[in-house]
Amino acid sequence: DKDKICGLVGDLTNMETSFIFKEFLERTINTNKYESRSANNFIDTQVRENYLFNSTINGIEESDLILLIGTNPRFEATMVNARIRKSHLNKNPKIISLNDVGDLTYPYQSLDGKTQTIKDIAENKHDISKLIINSKQPIVIFGESFLKIKSAKYLFSSFKGFLSSNNKLTNDWNPINILSVDAATVGSLDLDIIDQSNKLLDDLNENKYEIVYLLGQDNLNFKKKNEFVIYQGSHGDKGAEIADIILPGAAFTEQSGHYTNLEGKIQKAYKASYPPGDAKEDWQVINDLAEAMNNRKLFNDKDELQSSMFNFLKLKEEQKKSDLSYKIEQYDFENENLRVKFKDYYFSNIIARSSKTMVECNNSKTDLKKTGTEG
Repeated sequence: DKDKICGLVGDLTNMETSFIFKEFLERTINTNKYESRSANNFIDTQVRENYLFNSTINGIEESDLILLIGTNPRFEATMVNARIRKSHLNKNPKIISLNDVGDLTYPYQSLDGKTQTIKDIAENKHDISKLIINSKQPIVIFGESFLKIKSAKYLFSSFKGFLSSNNKLTNDWNPINILSVDAATVGSLDLDIIDQSNKLLDDLNENKYEIVYLLGQDNLNFKKKNEFVIYQGSHGDKGAEIADIILPGAAFTEQSGHYTNLEGKIQKAYKASYPPGDAKEDWQVINDLAEAMNNRKLFNDKDELQSSMFNFLKLKEEQKKSDLSYKIEQYDFENENLRVKFKDYYFSNIIARSSKTMVECNNSKTDLKKTGTEG
């Protein structure tokens, strides 16, 4: 039963592999039950600007007001944080964070961490609202902790509406920025590897699937019962531990592939070495699997795969236009405390967790050396 099969893509998967995986599920299995998130975080994929860092990292240095909502950029995006610090030293913009997230290496004003405060700002009922209206080039950075709250949809919609109605959303400047912390996030959203119904992860946790295909996905917290789990990846982590069968794939350093960065620019990563032993590049594993099932490969070679992927992206870009005149829709709102949670800096992904060097870095952070002067 094809409705009992689902596929999940991991956080380091290149776009070619993600695209052929989606094609495999749609064309070979005949299902669209696939997902790239590991939790039901809110994300609005109607227009591309809703999940990009639109102001650009260079744009941080042009801004005169920076508002951080649900993020600690020092641990989540060190390059972004370094630019904010550089901007503080050179231009001294007003920097505000909804939460007190500790030392960010620059001074900032912290608010009370409540979602009601975000709502008040968006409804022009807060002192910060006036600061945003009076600023020339404001920047609002939404972190992944914001996307996890119950009212994320309502607050994102109303905040975008507030900025639009005050002429802050223009063709030259878009102040809305989503801070994605994983390498594959933006590329997976560009390729529409997202369950629009938002039911797949709930169904997975309720053990409604018979076959679960994990493509480098090691961040799931689901308790396996009778599912047959296929794991394809390079490092044995959570996904491999619950797998019934493991297909040896390649690490991102062992296969060339494309990734889309925070700003929406596609970049090519070249391999530094080759997959060891019987391991193959991930796209080849999926292509061979399709051939074994259907007697024909999905793509003849990697060039054909890349060409098909870029055609898909080009068609999608032509169909979806920008959304500067934004209408606020009414969604549910609930006042809650927004807690900023982020991955352990040294264990942010499966390869880091498997690294001896990263383990030593993490240990040196926790093992404070005794100097004999502690008393």
